[in-house]
Amino acid sequence: MKVQIVFAVLFAFTVYSECEYIDGSYIVQLKDDTTEVHIEEVIQKIEEHTLSSREDMEITSSSLLLPLIFGKFDKQTAEMVSGLESVELVEQDQVVTIDMPLENPAEYPTDDIVYEDKNHTTSDESDCHDSDNDFKDMEEMNWYNLTEGSDVGARKFPVPKRYNLDIIDNTHCIDGYFTPYSNGRGVDIYIIDSGINYRNKDFRYLEGGHGRAIYGGFDVEPSNYGWDTSGHGTHCAGIAGGVHSGVAKEANLISIRVVGKKGAGSVLIKGMDHAYERHLSRVGQSGFKGSVMSMSISSGFSQIKNNHVNAMVGKGITIVTASGNQGIDASNRSPGSAGQNINVGSHGYTELDCKKPVSGSSNYGKSVHIVAPGVKVLSASHCYTYGYTFKTGTSMACPHVSGVAAIMLEKKNYSPAQIKAKIQDCSLDDLSERKDETRRLYFSPCLWS
Repeated sequence: MKVQIVFAVLFAFTVYSECEYIDGSYIVQLKDDTTEVHIEEVIQKIEEHTLSSREDMEITSSSLLLPLIFGKFDKQTAEMVSGLESVELVEQDQVVTIDMPLENPAEYPTDDIVYEDKNHTTSDESDCHDSDNDFKDMEEMNWYNLTEGSDVGARKFPVPKRYNLDIIDNTHCIDGYFTPYSNGRGVDIYIIDSGINYRNKDFRYLEGGHGRAIYGGFDVEPSNYGWDTSGHGTHCAGIAGGVHSGVAKEANLISIRVVGKKGAGSVLIKGMDHAYERHLSRVGQSGFKGSVMSMSISSGFSQIKNNHVNAMVGKGITIVTASGNQGIDASNRSPGSAGQNINVGSHGYTELDCKKPVSGSSNYGKSVHIVAPGVKVLSASHCYTYGYTFKTGTSMACPHVSGVAAIMLEKKNYSPAQIKAKIQDCSLDDLSERKDETRRLYFSPCLWS
């Protein structure tokens, strides 16, 4: 819900309910015709008003997609800035969090570690633990024949106990197989999240060797180099493009780490800008097919974050977001409610019923464009080289769609709007109950025919 607070007749800026704000931190969006000169003029006025330097206020700016200023100053300064002729919006910065559900953990386990070798570790296992379950490691189960090169389109991949992958390529329930049709080779999927465990074997190439999961050059803690310390980003990366866990089994997985335990909207925007600059450097390189940004993170509503997402989509980047797990109308969360992105809700399933309704915590409404499996999804863990784990939420639903988008880009030079329209047009209208008209993801040749 939006609440507009008017400070004087001449100026106003907007705050939103149900948001976790960061004290003394603001984002300023200038008007579209703004130049670098205008940005500098606004920064100078902030300095004059506060009698502080831009360095003291940690003021930075960006004009890559939108003319933006980020800084730490007081509410009175924000009021002054909002009245300047060249300023479009002023928002207080918000906490950004990973989209994990507020579910009953007994009903939907979210942290059951599956492991093979505890001697192979990442740099941080402080929150890792072991648990007994039926899954010991993917190698010993011999799920896939990984010795036949990367022609995955001709093969069905057996996926015992992997209902999420099995469901998305079936019109009925499950048949024990996932048919990927292609592999996403040449496409970069930016995992804008909590980092990636690069060492996990799920991120090798189909024919062997490491290198598909790499650091994208941006970390909220630069000395961490994009390593995952919470498990969320690794799990999402596995669903998008893991050899065992994922949809696009040879896409490049690029770590853009914008959250530790929490993040900020300003950091999210800066991370997206960095990913876009990296994308531009890739254009024209041999074998490069395009980029997808996968963001299983959110905050309360933010018009500036939404504007930034829409601007980036306008530059040709497909952005897939998680709708959130508050059980509310998804239009109240950002960046999922931006509009030009693909916003994903989650649906439940069991071994016998693959058409259960949207899961109870998943956000819903017209701002949700598709739903995908999001309950007890097994994917890569940040804890071990051969680690796998269950997690639940729209965070897990989102990267299914990111992987599908990557395969579509590998096959055809689709625009973001075409990818979104195809995914919606080819979806299935068979969920048993739901709160809106959203359909479920169906991964089939319909998407590129």
